[in-house]
Amino acid sequence: MPVWQKAACHDGTTEGVPARQYSIDHFPNIARLLTATLGFPDADEMRGVRCQHAAGISHIATANSPWRDRVVQTARMFGVGTDNTVTACDPMHGNYRKPILRPGQAFHLARNWPRDAFLAAEQLGISTRPVLLGPVSFLALCGMTKGDSVGQGLMRLLPAYIECFEQLNNAGCFWIQIDEPILAHPGLPAATLTHMDVAWHVLSEASRGTSLVLVGGSGGFGRHLPFVLQLPFGGLHVDVVHGYRDFPYVLQHFPAHHWLSLGLVDSCSAAPTHISMAHGIVEQTLRSHRPDRLMIAPSGALSDSNALTDPDITNVLPQKMSEIVAVASRRTIARRSASIRDFCENDIRFVPCADNSVRH
Repeated sequence: MPVWQKAACHDGTTEGVPARQYSIDHFPNIARLLTATLGFPDADEMRGVRCQHAAGISHIATANSPWRDRVVQTARMFGVGTDNTVTACDPMHGNYRKPILRPGQAFHLARNWPRDAFLAAEQLGISTRPVLLGPVSFLALCGMTKGDSVGQGLMRLLPAYIECFEQLNNAGCFWIQIDEPILAHPGLPAATLTHMDVAWHVLSEASRGTSLVLVGGSGGFGRHLPFVLQLPFGGLHVDVVHGYRDFPYVLQHFPAHHWLSLGLVDSCSAAPTHISMAHGIVEQTLRSHRPDRLMIAPSGALSDSNALTDPDITNVLPQKMSEIVAVASRRTIARRSASIRDFCENDIRFVPCADNSVRH
C-alpha cells in the first residue's frame, strides 16, 4: 500500500496519535503529499467511495450531489418544500432547479444527509469529508419573495446549520467541505460578502475541532480572492485549471499553516493531465508551503460535468483518480524550476476559456 494511502483522512497524523493534537514533529521525514477529491456524484455513492479508496485517495468527499440537484437537496435538508420549483440558469454553472422560498420561510434540520453519508462510509472503515452547500450560496440561489432578503433568511437558517454541524461533530467527523459557488460571480454586492463573512464566523465557531474546507465555484475566486483569504477556514481549494490566475496571489498570501488543496486535474475534460507540468506547480508551491498541509485534487467534483457522457465517465474517472495520485507521488516529482508562465504557455493543451482563467 502506498504511503499516501495510509494517511488518516482528518489530518494526516500517524496511527495512534490523537487526531486533534497535530504537530509537525509527527512527520520528521515527510515523503508524500495528500490526495483529495471534491465529490463523486453517483447513484451508488458508496461504490464511488470504495473506488476512490482503492485508488489511493486519502481525502474522499461524500454527500456531494450533482449541481443541478444541489440547491433542491439542500432545501429539503432544511425543511423547505420543493413542490414549487422553477428551472433557473446560473451564469457560471448552468441550469438547476430553483426552489421558491415562502415569505418569512422557517428552516429546521429535517434530515442530515451529510452525516448519514459519513456514517455509511465509516461502516466501510473509510473516514470521509461531507459536503454542504454554504448557507449564503443556498439562499442566493433560491427564489425569495418580495420583502424578504438573504440577510433576514440567514438569521433563520444558521441555527439549522449549527445543528447539522453538531451532529457531524458527534458522529466523529474531522472535515466538513463547504461549497460557495456564488463566489465565482464577479459582481457580488458588498452586502452578500458581508453576509458570507458573518455566516463563516458563525460556522467556524460551531465547528469546534472540525476543519472547514472552503470550495468556490467554477473558474476560481477572481476579484473576491482577498476577501476569501480572510475567512476563518481550515483549508481552501484553488481551481488551478479553470481559475489559474488566482494562483500567484495564493502563493504570495496564503498562510503556510493552513491546508491548501490544488485542483490540478481537470474534472471536466477527458484530456489527460500533463503530469510533469503539474509536478512543476507542486514544487513551486512547496517552496512556501508545508507538504503535510498540501492536497492534490481535481479542479471540481468528479463526474459532475455535462461535458462528459455516461460512457466517458465510466472510462475517465479511473484515469482522473490515477492522475491525482500520480501528481501527489513525491517519488515521481522532478526537481524543476518551471515558472507559472511556462505552465500556461508551454503546454499546448491550455487554451483560454473565460476571463482571467485557463483550462486544459
